Amino acid sequence: MIPESKRLQNNTGITVALILLTSIKTMAFDPTSTLLPLQPQPDPPLHTAVDSIDPSPSDAHDKPFPSDGDPSLPRVGMEFDSPEAARSFYCAHAERVGFRVRNSKSFTSRVDDAVIMRRFVCSRQGRPSKKDPFDLTKKRRNRTSSREGCRAMLQVNRRENGCWCVSRFVLEHCHPLGLVTDLSPMKKLPTKPGVPLLVGPDLAPPRQNGLGPGGVAQSLLEYFKRMQSDNPAFFYAIQLDRNNCIGNVFWADSRARMAYNYFGDAVSFDMTCKRNKRVVPFVAFTGFNHHRQLINFGCAFMTEDSEESFAWLFDTWRTLMSDHKPTSITTCYSESVETAVSRVFPDVKQRFCQRDIFSCLKERLSDVYSSNPGFKPELKHVVKGSETPSEFESGWRSLLERYNLTENCWLGFFYNIRHKWVPAFVKDIFFGEVFEDIKPENMQKFFQRNSITTTTLRDLVTQFDKAMACQYEKELQADVLTTQARPVMRTASPMEKQASEFYTRTIFEIFQEELVESSSFFTESFEEQGPISKYRVVRYDDANNFHVVTYNPSEKILSCNCLKFEFKGIQCCHALRVLIASGELLLPEGYFLKRWGRNAKANEFYLNLASDWVNDLCRDAIRLAEEGATCQAVYKAAKSALCKALQDVRYAKNGTFHFTRYIILFFFSFFFKKKLFECQEMRAG
Repeated sequence: MIPESKRLQNNTGITVALILLTSIKTMAFDPTSTLLPLQPQPDPPLHTAVDSIDPSPSDAHDKPFPSDGDPSLPRVGMEFDSPEAARSFYCAHAERVGFRVRNSKSFTSRVDDAVIMRRFVCSRQGRPSKKDPFDLTKKRRNRTSSREGCRAMLQVNRRENGCWCVSRFVLEHCHPLGLVTDLSPMKKLPTKPGVPLLVGPDLAPPRQNGLGPGGVAQSLLEYFKRMQSDNPAFFYAIQLDRNNCIGNVFWADSRARMAYNYFGDAVSFDMTCKRNKRVVPFVAFTGFNHHRQLINFGCAFMTEDSEESFAWLFDTWRTLMSDHKPTSITTCYSESVETAVSRVFPDVKQRFCQRDIFSCLKERLSDVYSSNPGFKPELKHVVKGSETPSEFESGWRSLLERYNLTENCWLGFFYNIRHKWVPAFVKDIFFGEVFEDIKPENMQKFFQRNSITTTTLRDLVTQFDKAMACQYEKELQADVLTTQARPVMRTASPMEKQASEFYTRTIFEIFQEELVESSSFFTESFEEQGPISKYRVVRYDDANNFHVVTYNPSEKILSCNCLKFEFKGIQCCHALRVLIASGELLLPEGYFLKRWGRNAKANEFYLNLASDWVNDLCRDAIRLAEEGATCQAVYKAAKSALCKALQDVRYAKNGTFHFTRYIILFFFSFFFKKKLFECQEMRAG
């Protein structure tokens, strides 16, 4: 049975304070952090064998082996077409035996500086470096070294005929084999019966005890408490592991919660820092604003990778965001994350990161990639270039038949989950991917761009907050640029002028490209059902491909089978061409998403002002609660005063709220050069 989660209960004074905060509907949260222990789970049963992938004939090495001995073992004299093929073969051997491979030395020729020798070694080769613990100028990782002086290696040299021959090979290891302790659970994929991987009771992987030493976690908690005292809207939650140590920590400030209020329709669960072995296991909920800039919705340190841990994180984040669910969420490929998202957000469309899937395919099909250089670009073309599921199905089948990979189990596995990563199957849901050729920024690139490298969790949080403050400044600069600079018009269409007044500068340039592209098509009506007409939109230089646009002029409803508006939130060139051909001068207002508009955060001035009031009222309410919870008589007096104050607040709110809001909106329009008056003048003109 799952024991009930232990939560710290607020004292009576805090409860009295929260009554006032709830009545005025503020964004303040309980300043007492939540402590939730992990669900205790029994130790996994020990198996004598673990299933491993059975390599298909296409994955095997194509060089002949001697008739004697094990052909799967490397040996001196073996030849390969390239050093990458040699490494792939050695990695396959390492996966069967149970160790990891990394690159080591390489020599270059003195004649043409070409690489003539490559050496691949066991990941436990070498000895850990001794670093001065008091030297703060050196970067250190809070983890134990895995180097044990292992001498296992494979060395290949280039011959005159261009082949790479094994010149040295050491088989023996100085450590137990059969278990890869640093294998990330995010990269574990289902396997089928094959070569056994021996596992013994003495080879259990060492388990990290929470977030490290007590002083590290304590320093982090003290920082969070100070942040919460300065800003009561700051929130953090803690989950304990089975040893009552801090296993997972989540935090979010008021800016993250306000950003989610505007742009929380498309969310990404970013684990790039954690999966790329950064200093700490950092994960984040991210999204994009109306300038297509990275924004943060909350962060966490995750040392537990179980399904229960991710479910706790998603549930805590959802509660913080007032149970407001996103439209879509993008995650890395992970069975535990997938199951946790399905539990907490059953109605939210989930997809796997496409780059993550391609990375898994590249890792699992390294032999196929090395022996068939054209397979990778053709695979990406089939996945990204297919606009409909049927087009993807036919392209996938022809690709596998052309490379004789119909029996490949890895391609079959990812084909079975195609509904969660192939764009043709998820284009009917908004994900906000407006750029096709530009990769969106993730947290790993954000850390690199802002040089966030530190030795303690507290310093990392501090540097991350400063980097996010710079990110908000860039957003303000983009707002000013959108307001001050007028975009250059490329057509005389009133639709382009209409879009320039609504969209931000970045999004308008994308819409402008779609509008200009629409001139490359011609339309013809082929079916009419009452007021609804269907058009075939064909490019002038490619009459074989066409798109179908359905248009209802009476209700101003447009839909194209490319589903670009549903997926990106920007109307496609095919639908724009139908509108222009139908004599429409303006795009219907329903096809302008507010989240891409320059006024997406129109009430931000009012909310920023209100957040200061919330913090001030919260501090006073906490002081009242502390004084009023000393005894029963004082409690009754405080309760009576609080109820009377609540009535006065409601009376003042009903009498002056509308006038105050009018004054705030007036100043807002004044600081942004009287946008309302400009819009009225443009409409009149």
